[in-house]
Amino acid sequence: MKYLLFTFFTLSISFAQSPKQVIKKLGSDPVFFIDSVSVQRSDLEKYAPEDISSVTVFKGKEAVELLGEDGKDGAVYIETTLFCKKRYWKYFTSKSSKYKELVSSPEQDTNVQYIINDRVLTDKSAGDLATIDDKIFKSIQFIPKEELIKKYNIQDKDYGFQIMSKIPKDLYNAKSKF
Repeated sequence: MKYLLFTFFTLSISFAQSPKQVIKKLGSDPVFFIDSVSVQRSDLEKYAPEDISSVTVFKGKEAVELLGEDGKDGAVYIETTLFCKKRYWKYFTSKSSKYKELVSSPEQDTNVQYIINDRVLTDKSAGDLATIDDKIFKSIQFIPKEELIKKYNIQDKDYGFQIMSKIPKDLYNAKSKF
């Protein structure tokens, strides 16, 4: 139950609304997806808050367009951190031979510092990295440890990658630094 409440709390942050408003707008029986797989509401309890990387809510016409009549009460797409890591790892290995050489698997990026444009990401930013696609991607550049220390004062990572991109149109209404 606490994970279900966390999910609705996360949803409320996503839309700057109270949990009651989000639940009310979703309807009584929304469809839930975790890592693109349809799940029961009770399956949400299996995930700890730190396992969740992103939550996207579809409601109204948008949910019905996506799911047909099943979406009449809304749809909630939840992506785990590992799912997001796999997605951005696959994408970045297709864009950079240096990235592919140094980061041999999604789980092997713990010694990597990611920077989107000029924003230094935290370990909990897999969702931001996973939003990058061909529509917004500009470039990816390797950053050696010496530059990480000198330019960003980051000493606990072996190297980094700076990803240059456009700001996604739907990222916090495109007002936040990306």
